[in-house]
Amino acid sequence: MRRLRVDVWISAIALVILAVSLSAQTAEQLYQDGLLKESGEGDLQAAISIYEQIVADGSADHAVKAKAQLHIGLCYEKMGKTEAIKAYELVLQNYQNYEDEVYIASLRLSELNKGDNKELSVIKLYEKGPNLENSSLSPDGTKLAGIEFSIGQNVNVYDRLTDETRMITKYEWLKEDHGITYYPIWSPDGKEIVYQFFSSSDGLCELQVSTLDGITRTLHKNVPGDIQIIPRQWSQDGNSILAFKQDSSGFYTIGLVSVKEGSFKALHKTQWTGRFAKASATISPDGRFVVFADGPAHELDLFIIDTKGGTPTVLSEHPANEFGPLWSPDGGHVAFIRETEGNTIMYGISMLDGKPAGQPFLIKEGMRDVELRGWSEHGITYVLFLDLREIYTTSLNPETGAPAGEPKPIDYTPTGSNICPAWSHDGEHLAFISVAGKPEVVILPADGGEARHYEIPTSDFWAPGLHDLRWLPDNSGVGFSTHSSTNGAVVHRLDIVTGQWQDWTLPVGHWTRTDWGPDENSFVFAGWISTSAENDSDAENAECGLYQFNIETGEFHNVFQGESDTIFVARGVKFSRDHKKLTFLLNSTDLMLLDLETGISRVLDKRSWWIPTFSPDGRKILACGQVGENNTAGIVVFSLEGQILHEYDLGESFTSGTTISSPDWSPDGTQLVFNTRNMKYETYLMKNVLK
Repeated sequence: MRRLRVDVWISAIALVILAVSLSAQTAEQLYQDGLLKESGEGDLQAAISIYEQIVADGSADHAVKAKAQLHIGLCYEKMGKTEAIKAYELVLQNYQNYEDEVYIASLRLSELNKGDNKELSVIKLYEKGPNLENSSLSPDGTKLAGIEFSIGQNVNVYDRLTDETRMITKYEWLKEDHGITYYPIWSPDGKEIVYQFFSSSDGLCELQVSTLDGITRTLHKNVPGDIQIIPRQWSQDGNSILAFKQDSSGFYTIGLVSVKEGSFKALHKTQWTGRFAKASATISPDGRFVVFADGPAHELDLFIIDTKGGTPTVLSEHPANEFGPLWSPDGGHVAFIRETEGNTIMYGISMLDGKPAGQPFLIKEGMRDVELRGWSEHGITYVLFLDLREIYTTSLNPETGAPAGEPKPIDYTPTGSNICPAWSHDGEHLAFISVAGKPEVVILPADGGEARHYEIPTSDFWAPGLHDLRWLPDNSGVGFSTHSSTNGAVVHRLDIVTGQWQDWTLPVGHWTRTDWGPDENSFVFAGWISTSAENDSDAENAECGLYQFNIETGEFHNVFQGESDTIFVARGVKFSRDHKKLTFLLNSTDLMLLDLETGISRVLDKRSWWIPTFSPDGRKILACGQVGENNTAGIVVFSLEGQILHEYDLGESFTSGTTISSPDWSPDGTQLVFNTRNMKYETYLMKNVLK
């Protein structure tokens, strides 16, 4: 019998819905709400609750109830739950007169009851929210290890059976011995987790291993000059960890780390460099072969190499981008992602003795923004990362800073990937950065008209780290900073008339924040500066603060001195329009005001805010953050003495979980432009992959 896909039948049901006249308006409205939850938002449990409410309503139209009962089954089937069978049986039992629903329920029951041909299904593994990042499934399928951000950037374990979480590492932000963790990977016996750790004390990257009780050891530590080491998979025999090591040139080498000795055995130096999001590899269950993606960033192919060494051979060569390989638990197949302009598809390919034994076959379409994390006897685990960034404007009362209307998205396509808006000093243009494809600066006329586009000439661009797009004082161009994995902090400047770029590497060794002024030949930056040696990571010979840099002479001088015996992190550095004052966030909590003429600084507020901005007259400061009892997105207006003049909740204008940042007050005082971000990680398990 030919296999039938659930999404085909959902489409068929939609056509039936359009053809049926309904009399119970309230039930129909609920049904539409259910469809929105099911197909629009992917919240299957919420959709089931709505459909069950319709079915339980004795006064509801039976046609609507039949559709609701059928969709209960469809939702359960998508979740991989056996309750789908009972739901379909109730359609046959209670709604015999509704032929379309009965027909589809009968077909689904037939497919589900065929033990030798199970349908591919997808289950959401984590329902608790967005704060479990980069997660992976334990070998027994009962736990997820991911990264959590409440007190620091720590490894956390979520138990699917008890619905409880446990913090494995306990590093705290801004502590002298703090560090950050990422890329958690389970051992094959499920008793330990290996992960990347960046140490704040020496700036070096290492692999740490922790038990579920939090007992931690260092397995491998980079030497000075090496940048990263990233774990990707623990071998099935437990003896090795497949990892990527990034050297001082910025390129990654695939290799194996000995679990016993901590040594790194290099297998292949790749063409990856910088922050390479699709860096991926997988080791065969017998430990003999590694499949990996390599090539230019948008022209990746799959290769295979023997773990004893040798020259890689092509596994799959295709004009499209191919990456994210996973080896099946029995070693008989490799799954991977193929990315084209029109679609992102998961394929599989049969393997025999380390070689392809056939042509790639389709597993699942619609895999955009997905990272494949592991393949076990339970199925393929993958993470869907949704990161929607929009730019909005809202009218302001120029005297008070109070919103005078609802926020409206700017008129620009594509949406969902635009960041860092900034008004020109004459108010005639809006600049921002679009990361929909290759990152570019966009200059948009404020009164409408054609946008200008300038591709950003760096291979090491990382959108989440960019917060300081700023106009030059004479409106001739814009500048911003990035962090290069090989050069540290780099400041870029674009001349919007000629389209020419310039850049300067700063002596801070890490990321910074900048603003341009008081003229087009200087900018302010934040960081630690070495006072004696070229090694600016030497805290004994470094001073923290804000510095003014002259691009003509290459000289810089201190304008704000941090306390050298404490952690120094300065964000949101921004000039007043007359360039006589600076505001910034110190250590993520202190909203600062610095008078550049007197050198006097003061703390205006000690809560956590995002990037602040001055009013056009320089007499007020506006900051974005979480406001009100429900901690929803909002803005606060301060006097220069730190008094809260106004506080406004914008939460009702956006979906739950949205944050707002990068505000900029227009020169005429009537408009505020800002960024919204809605970020969510969803972890799924795909069952019956090979059917």
